[in-house]
Amino acid sequence: MSDNFSRSNGEPTLYIKQSKDMFLTVVLYVDDLIFMGNDETLVEEFKEAMKREFEMIDLGLLKFFLGIEIQQEEQGIFVSQSKYAKVILKRFRMETCNPALTPTAMGIKLCKYDFTKSVNPTLYKSMVGSLMYLMATCPNIMYVVSLISRFMENPRASHLQVAKRILRYVQGIVIYGISYIVTNEFKLIRYMDSDWNGSFDDKKSTSGYLFHLGSGAISWA
Repeated sequence: MSDNFSRSNGEPTLYIKQSKDMFLTVVLYVDDLIFMGNDETLVEEFKEAMKREFEMIDLGLLKFFLGIEIQQEEQGIFVSQSKYAKVILKRFRMETCNPALTPTAMGIKLCKYDFTKSVNPTLYKSMVGSLMYLMATCPNIMYVVSLISRFMENPRASHLQVAKRILRYVQGIVIYGISYIVTNEFKLIRYMDSDWNGSFDDKKSTSGYLFHLGSGAISWA
């Protein structure tokens, strides 16, 4: 992409154009473009340039993308995966389950081999994979989903029980998401937590972080 765009070093699909106090960001995904900017003229010029170069259709404000729902209002933007969450609950026959207050029990420890019976690995992998994608707007399940993903090779009943507990938690937060409210206060805040030497299998440590900018979370792992 030319026309004074620079490619992000951290994200190869992200391009940024800056001119004085104006900016335009563009994200590429296969044959789709998502773009935003703080100057209407700059945005319109980009749209017209793309239409002259390619056969493109302007679909208007972004509302739905890869299972993520986006609500844009004057007060800010709200992103969620409500429809996707309902789909995975139905897929695993958990749509009528009782919701749990937390994603997992406090201080839970899992190991590769225990005395519980083996479970269907295909079902387990599908459940873990579905929950992994839900983390796009639900960072508070990241730790426990990462935990159960360690046992996809030989899942046991104890691992499946924890996975179902996460789905019960999802049942109670279906309508939740991340809200980015319009604000002039952009403080970058980092939250971290660590479990040192906590793995029963290899004695490795586990750590996680979340970055919060303005009014909402922007990065987590």
